[in-house]
Amino acid sequence: MPIKNDPYFHVMKVFLNRWKPLIIKAMDFDKSTRFNRFTRQLPISHKVLTANLRELEQDGIIERVAFHETPPRVEYKLTETGITIIPILETLYDWGWNDMKRKGLQIDPLGEMWHGYREPDISAMDAPFKKDKKTK
Repeated sequence: MPIKNDPYFHVMKVFLNRWKPLIIKAMDFDKSTRFNRFTRQLPISHKVLTANLRELEQDGIIERVAFHETPPRVEYKLTETGITIIPILETLYDWGWNDMKRKGLQIDPLGEMWHGYREPDISAMDAPFKKDKKTK
């Protein structure tokens, strides 16, 4: 039987790539998220974000909600299936956080805020990767 039929392989395909855990956790934290909020929170290109959102939607992890108004508005939220992923991601994050602390590695503050290791700072959470124009 091919490796692609292994449940580990399936999990990695569905929600464990470079960006999907972060996208899923952002949605969990915000309850629903708009495209532009993702681009402010994550250092991700529009093309890559769009591809990941489409894959998550096709796999039934997120739901795309379009509001028929002017200008058009779209929000993304976790489905019931998507919500079941959160405890798995929390366990993975906890393991990674503890291992990074043990090794003395620097940890991203946004992730710490999302996961309750640090008090939320709304201004920092809104655009943590925004570059200060003065420091260019």
